[in-house]
Amino acid sequence: MATIKIAISGIGAVGGYYGGMLAHKYKDDPDVEIYFISRSENMRVIKEKGLQIVDTTGSFTAYPRLVTDQPEEIGEVDFILPCTKSYDLEENLLSLTPLMGRNTIIIPFLNGANITEQIQKILPSQTVWQGCVYIGSRLREPGVVAKYSVKERLFFGSEKGNTEMQKKVLDLFIASGINAFNPEKITERIWKKFFMISTAATMTSYYDKPIDEVIKEKYGVFQSLCAELEKVAIAKGVMLGNDIVESTLETQKMMPPGSITSMHHDFRQGKKTELENLTGYVVREAKKLNISVPLYNTMYKKLSLQ
Repeated sequence: MATIKIAISGIGAVGGYYGGMLAHKYKDDPDVEIYFISRSENMRVIKEKGLQIVDTTGSFTAYPRLVTDQPEEIGEVDFILPCTKSYDLEENLLSLTPLMGRNTIIIPFLNGANITEQIQKILPSQTVWQGCVYIGSRLREPGVVAKYSVKERLFFGSEKGNTEMQKKVLDLFIASGINAFNPEKITERIWKKFFMISTAATMTSYYDKPIDEVIKEKYGVFQSLCAELEKVAIAKGVMLGNDIVESTLETQKMMPPGSITSMHHDFRQGKKTELENLTGYVVREAKKLNISVPLYNTMYKKLSLQ
């Protein structure tokens, strides 16, 4: 069996947790090599002490084959898992070209409905699958990732890809303790995740309030925003089920009091945000499809000025 080489780029809340799980499982495995692409203080700490993963049941320290900010030190790999923020996508991908060979497969775990399409435009000769995760985690400090959600789920795949290869990756993920799935209709799964985060991120950022307060005070607006996104999804041929609006709202009701979205957090901190991929994308697609989305337009316009 040829050695499988996997590189995780962006060792933060998502990449850190899943990269840590993989690196911990395959530390001494001659058939699987796990590499981290990181930078600055996070890279330095991981080099010196490893990557500590803390969750609700305990903690462990993971040691990748190599952690570096110079991808050329690794060379070609079989799989690249980009886990950065969507606004850093192009810059990150172009920096990773030393990892890419003819058969390298990219499996992105970023927020957005069209991340795979964006990557394919940047790197038209590479094979790109789809992916998304459901997890509550934070980079607590350099070299320490904390997972605070009891459950996590990872979905990946390609409706046109090699099913045997997808099964191999699924087995690697599951063996490392990752709650991974390889659904046949991965596009629908990507959109279900997008439906949840686009509406919640837009609402919480626009009103500058946690999810529970927005649900309590602006339930009707939240419902209408979801209905706008449902119209866009249907027009694009993505069928999410008749109950997608209500099921999304019910899921948001289960969030702990005071919970805010990642985009809302970034707005509060004055950082770059994922506004273009989570809100602007809907506005642009609606315009192309000649669909009216007045709430999305209003919220996007205001948030664009911040």
